[in-house]
Amino acid sequence: MVSLSLRKLLQNPSLRLRLVVGAEDGAPDDQAFDREFEWLHATDIIDPTPFLGPAEVILTLGWQFPVVNPADAVVEIARVSPDRLERIYDDYAALVAAHGVIGIGFGSDMVHRGVPVELARACLRHGLILFEVPYEISFMDLLQEAARVLQRDQTERYGRSLRAQKAIANAATRRDGLNATLNETARQLGCGVALYDPVGRPVTVIASPDGRRVAETELTEIVRGALAGGQRFRSVQVSVETEAVLQLLGESDNPSGMLVLTLSKAFDDVSRNVLSSVLALVSVSLEQNQALERVHTTLRDALLQLVLSGNVAVTSHIASSVWRPLPSPPLVTIIGIPQHFDAARVMPALESMQAQEDLPFFFAQYHGDAAILCNERDASQIIEQLRPFELALGQSRCDRWEGLELALEEAKKAAEFGLRRQETTVVSFLDVWREGISDLIDSSDAVHVARRLLGPLKNYDAENDGQLTHTLRVWLQHHGRPLPSSRELDVHRHTLTHRLQQISQLTGRDLDDFQVRAEFALAFRYSLDLQNV
Repeated sequence: MVSLSLRKLLQNPSLRLRLVVGAEDGAPDDQAFDREFEWLHATDIIDPTPFLGPAEVILTLGWQFPVVNPADAVVEIARVSPDRLERIYDDYAALVAAHGVIGIGFGSDMVHRGVPVELARACLRHGLILFEVPYEISFMDLLQEAARVLQRDQTERYGRSLRAQKAIANAATRRDGLNATLNETARQLGCGVALYDPVGRPVTVIASPDGRRVAETELTEIVRGALAGGQRFRSVQVSVETEAVLQLLGESDNPSGMLVLTLSKAFDDVSRNVLSSVLALVSVSLEQNQALERVHTTLRDALLQLVLSGNVAVTSHIASSVWRPLPSPPLVTIIGIPQHFDAARVMPALESMQAQEDLPFFFAQYHGDAAILCNERDASQIIEQLRPFELALGQSRCDRWEGLELALEEAKKAAEFGLRRQETTVVSFLDVWREGISDLIDSSDAVHVARRLLGPLKNYDAENDGQLTHTLRVWLQHHGRPLPSSRELDVHRHTLTHRLQQISQLTGRDLDDFQVRAEFALAFRYSLDLQNV
C-alpha cells in the first residue's frame, strides 16, 4: 500500500523544501499533509489532469505560465495584465484541485524567479499545499527520495506485521488461548475487539487501548444484521473517528460467530495481514470449542430423553458431573422456536449464557426446538436473558418429573401459538388455554379445512342467490335453537328446517351431531373469505 505523504517529504532536511502555502497563517487542512498520494508527477502542461492519478502531487517549473519575473535574462518576458495573470493561475489551481491533487511543488529560479505570488494566492483559495523546490534540488533528487521513503515504509510495515503476528501466535499457545489472542490483537492493532456467538450475542468484548468505545447495543445491532444477511465481511463507519470491521467466522449458512475490530485509524495492509492470522487462530480455537459443544449437545439431548423415560437420579448424577445439578421441581419448562436459524445455533449461545450469568438451568433440543428447564424462581431472569436470541417462547410448568413430557408439549404449543401471532413476549400455555382451545389450532391449516367444509354452501348461494351460509351461521350463534334463529333470519320455522336439511345434504354432515356443529363453528372462525357472511 502506497504511503507517501507531503509531511514525510517536507520534514526531510536534505531536500530543503520550503512550505509556501499550508503554514499556520493559512490554509489547507493540516490533515492534508498526512494524506497518502500515489506519486509525484513532473509536468509543465496547462492541463495535466488526463495524465494524473486520483491523488498526486505535481512538480512543475512553470513553463505553462506567463513569465513576468524571469530567473534568467534569456527567458522572454510575457506582457500580461495583472488581472489576466491572476485568472490564469486561478484556473490552473481550480482545475487540479478539482481532480484531487493534494499539492504543488514549484521549482524556483529555473524559469521564474522564486515562486509566483499569483500561484500562492490561487493555491490558498483552492486549498492546495504549495512548496518551493530550491534550485539546488532537482526533481530527480525528489523522486529518488520518494522511492526511498516508500522502501523504508514497506520494510517497516513488513517488520511490524511480522512482530504483531508473532506476538498474537505466542498468545494463542497460552492456556486461555482464545481470550489471550483477542487481547493481544487489541494491543497490537490499537483497536477494540469483540467476539460474537452465532446468534449475535457478545461473548468477549475488549476495549481499545486508547479508551475509545462503540456502544455495545449499536455494535450488536450491526452484527446481527450481518449474521442475518450471511455477510462474510463488512465495514461500517460507526462514528466520525471509528470504523467497525466485521468478519464472519465459519460458513455463511452455518456461522460459528463474528469477529469485530473497531479501529480509530485506517484499516491498512498491516491490519489486514494481522487480521488474517487472527482469523486463522480464532477459527481453530472455535472449531475445538465447537467440537466439544457438539458432544455436549448430544449428551444433553440424551439426558433429556433419559429424564423423560423416568431415570431422573441417573440423569442428575451425570449432569452434576459435567455441568451442574438438574433444577428441582416445581419446574418451568420453556420452549424456544428460532425465527431465523436452526436450533443447533442456539445451543452454544445457551452454554455461554449459563457460564456468564451463572444461572441454574438445564437445556437441550426437543423435537428440533430449544428446551429449557428451570426452577420457578429463576424463570423470569432466564426469559429476560433469552430475549436477544429472537426466539418465539412458550412456557408451561410441572410439579413433578413425571409431568415433564406433558409440560414440554404444552410449552411447545404455546410457542407455536406465539409464533403464529408474532408475539414479542413469552406465551404461557395457561393463558392460551383460558382464551380457548381453538387458539391452539394452526390457523393456516384451519383455513384450508374451513374452505373445504363451507365451500359447497358458498357455491350454492352464489349460483342460486341463496342464504344457506348465513342461515347456518345464525343457527350456530343461537346454539341450534329454532325460534330465535328463525326470528333473526325473518323466516318461518319450517323454512329454517328446510334450509338445515339442504345444508346437511350439500355437506354430507349430520347437524344433530354436536361435534359436527363444533366443526362448523370453527370453520366460520377461520374462513377468511366468509368472515362477513
